[in-house]
Amino acid sequence: MSRPKLMICLGFTAVFAYSFTASAQDTAPDVPSESGPSMVTMASGQQSPSSDRWLQENLEDAKQRSRRARNALIATSIVTGVGAALLAVGISQCQLVSTFGQQDELLCNNSGYVLPPLGGTIGGLGAIGMIASGIVLGMSNKRKREIQRQIHGAKHGRRLQWDIPRGVLTF
Repeated sequence: MSRPKLMICLGFTAVFAYSFTASAQDTAPDVPSESGPSMVTMASGQQSPSSDRWLQENLEDAKQRSRRARNALIATSIVTGVGAALLAVGISQCQLVSTFGQQDELLCNNSGYVLPPLGGTIGGLGAIGMIASGIVLGMSNKRKREIQRQIHGAKHGRRLQWDIPRGVLTF
C-alpha cells in the first residue's frame, strides 16, 4: 500500500469515527441530573405532574446518554478494526530470512517498518476505548432501566415482594 493511499485511508477513518461520535451529541442544553437513581415511589400509584415530568426528562436524558455511549462503542470498534488491518498489512510486508549458522533475520520494506507499530498503536487505543465505552454503555443502560422501573412503579403502584433477610412480605 503506497503512502498516499495509506494517508487517505487514515483520513477517512478519522473523519468517519469523528462524525460517528459527533452525530450522537445533541444540541439541546443538558439538564443537570443526579449521579444515582432517585427514590421516587408512591404506594398508591398516584404521582404529581411535576415529578412525572421530571422522570420523563430523566428518561430522555438517560436515552441520549445511552445512545452516545453506543455510538462511541461502535466508533472505537471500527478504529480497532482499522488498527488490526494496518497491523496485518504491515506484517505481510516482511519476510523471515534464515541463514545457516546465524540468527534468523526479518527483512521488511518501508511499509513493513511503519505499519505494524502504527496499526498496533491504533488498535490498542481503540481496544482501550472499546472497554471504556462498553463500561459507560452498561452503566447508562442500567440507569435507564432504573428510571423506567420508577415510572412503571409510579403508574402501577408498588408490588408485593418477599424480603428474604427479614422473612416478611413488603410493598
